[in-house]
Amino acid sequence: MELLKKDMKKVLWWGMLGVMLLGTFSHFAYDFFGKIKCLGYIFPVNESTWEHMKLAFYPMLLFHFLLCSLVERKYKSGEFASLAGVLAATWLIPVFFYTYRGCLGFGKSFIDISIFYVSVALAFCLMAHILKAGKEKTYDTLTWILYGVIVFHIIAFIYFSYHPGKLQIFVDPTAM
Repeated sequence: MELLKKDMKKVLWWGMLGVMLLGTFSHFAYDFFGKIKCLGYIFPVNESTWEHMKLAFYPMLLFHFLLCSLVERKYKSGEFASLAGVLAATWLIPVFFYTYRGCLGFGKSFIDISIFYVSVALAFCLMAHILKAGKEKTYDTLTWILYGVIVFHIIAFIYFSYHPGKLQIFVDPTAM
């Protein structure tokens, strides 16, 4: 199925909504399904910032594969744009979290929750910009580099789910 240009805005809006809903569901999925260990590789197992990065990463990755199947011939930059979006949404979460907490010196739940939604929205803005600006560009080398980074993230999420490091990103901020 080839996506028409006029439909791209709708796809991105629905995709953003879907990622936000799936990410919200993901926050509760590990406990809901009885803390099955293999599900902890995909869903957050605790309240650490690292685990909350999964809320954006896996739904965005799922959207990446959907988007690529829709736009592969129409937008040559589609693959690169969606991979950049996956990584942007994932890493904006700790950037915003530690920036605001560092500036304020304390945290608020409504801000913590909002960070996920803002990160996803900004990632979709980035994807839209790349799709619009680079419609005829392929970004082959950069795309393969981003795939490597994505694979590294999957491995890291799997490992650190049950072997968290001692860095602040692995610590549950509610336990401090």
